[in-house]
Amino acid sequence: MSVDLNNYFKLGLDSTNQATQQAGLINTIRTPADTTSAALNRVTFKVPKTGMLTADSHFNIRFTSTGTGHNVNLITGALGAVKRMRITMGNKVLTDIERPSLHIIPHLYSRNTLTQLSDYHKHFIGCNYLLNTDFGNGTNTLNPYGSVAFTAAGALYQRQGEIGNGGAPTYSLPLRLLGADFLNAASMPVFLLQNQEMIIELEFTNDARDYVFIAGGTAGATSTSVDLNNIELVSTHIMLPDEVEQQQIMSLRNQPAQYPLVDTYLIRGVLPAGTGNQAGNPATERRSELYRLNVQNREVHKMLCVFKPLDGTDQSVFANQRSLACGDENIQLKINGLNYFERPLTNSAIIYQVFKDYLDGMGLKFPIETCTGGSFVSKDQVTSSQFETALKQQHYVGFDFKNGNQGVFGAGTIMKNAIEFEYSSLSDDDRVVESGARDMFFYVSVSKMLNIGNNVVNVSF
Repeated sequence: MSVDLNNYFKLGLDSTNQATQQAGLINTIRTPADTTSAALNRVTFKVPKTGMLTADSHFNIRFTSTGTGHNVNLITGALGAVKRMRITMGNKVLTDIERPSLHIIPHLYSRNTLTQLSDYHKHFIGCNYLLNTDFGNGTNTLNPYGSVAFTAAGALYQRQGEIGNGGAPTYSLPLRLLGADFLNAASMPVFLLQNQEMIIELEFTNDARDYVFIAGGTAGATSTSVDLNNIELVSTHIMLPDEVEQQQIMSLRNQPAQYPLVDTYLIRGVLPAGTGNQAGNPATERRSELYRLNVQNREVHKMLCVFKPLDGTDQSVFANQRSLACGDENIQLKINGLNYFERPLTNSAIIYQVFKDYLDGMGLKFPIETCTGGSFVSKDQVTSSQFETALKQQHYVGFDFKNGNQGVFGAGTIMKNAIEFEYSSLSDDDRVVESGARDMFFYVSVSKMLNIGNNVVNVSF
C-alpha cells in the first residue's frame, strides 16, 4: 500500500483545479526535512520557491512499532498522527492548527462516500472504514474485505499487513487535509517570496493510541511512532515562464500581491464529567457550560465543535479519532450580543440540519447511529449487536456564519464581541458512556489576507 506517484499524478493535470496554464507544466519536487527533533517529535521543511504551490503537495511518512498487529485507525488513517501543522512565510504565521485530522473528518466524510474513501483515499492516508448493511434489519457491521473484519464468532481480526513491520506501507498526507485547504481554491505563488522562506512545521503526537489500534488487543502509548528520519515533502508546482515570473516580481515594487484565504485554528475548552445512569435509571441532572471564544474583530465563516474523549481512553478501530456524543443536547449561541437562534436547539434532527449547513448542505455519509447521540439512538434505533463500537462515535456540531457572496469565499460575520456558546447535555450511559469528561475543541474558520511585497510578507485578519 505504498504511494505510487505515477498513478497519483496522471499526466500532471489533476494536482490543480486552475486549468489556466499550459498543460503538463507541473513540476514535482521531493524535499527532505530541513530540521528533525526526536525530543519534540517534530520536523520542518523549507518549501521550494518555484512556481505556484498546489493543493496536492503532500508528506510521505512511515511508522515504526515495537510490537505486532498495529494498524492505523479506520477513520483518518495516518492523518491522526499529526498533532500540529504550522506554516510560516517570512517569519509570519500563515496557518497554525492543532489536531487537523479531527477538523477534516466532517469534510472528508461529507464530500465522499465510504466506498470512495476506501477505494481511493485508503491508498494514501490509510483510512478504510467500509461498512456492510443487513437489508433484513438495517444493522451495520464492518465489511469483511477491509483492513480488519469480524470472525464468525464475532471477534475482530486483522486482514492486511501491519504498519510497523519490515514491509510497512508509506502514507501520503496532503497539505489540503492538514489545514491548508485554502490551496484548493487557488495555488500559492511561492516564486514571489524571493529572499523570504516558506517553512512548514509538522509536530506528531507522542501517544500512539491517538491514531493506531490492535485488532483484538491493546495498543500502548509508545508502541508506535513516526519514522522522523524518512519523512519527505513531495510538493507540486505549476511552472510559469521565466519572463512571466520576472514581470510579476518587478510589479511587487509598486503594489504587493494579495492572496485571500480562510484559515482555521483551534480553541481549546473542557467539558467536565456529568452524571450517568444511577441504579439503572437515566441521569436527571444536566451538565451545563458556557464557553466564550475571543474572536473579536475577525471575520468568522464557520465554527466546528468536537467532543474529543480524553487521550488514551479508547482501544477501538477509531483509536481517538472521534467526537463522542454527550447525550440529549441543549444548544444556544450568542454572537454580537444577540441570540443566534430564536430558542435553544434541543431536537437532534434540527442540530443535524444546522450541521449540514456548516457542511454546505452535505450530510455525513455515516449511519445515523454513528453520528447522532442521546436516547434516540440508544432506545429507538435498531443497532448492530456485533458492531456497537460505532454507536455515537462521530457526533459533531457546526455553525455557518456566512452572510453574503462577496469575495472569493463569500462574506463571513465580523465579530464585535466574543462568541458565547451555551451547551448542556443530559447523559444516557446505555451501551455508550456519554457522561465522561471531554476535551471541547472549537475549530474557528476566519478570513485572512496574505500580502507579498518586494521581500516583505504580511499576514492580516
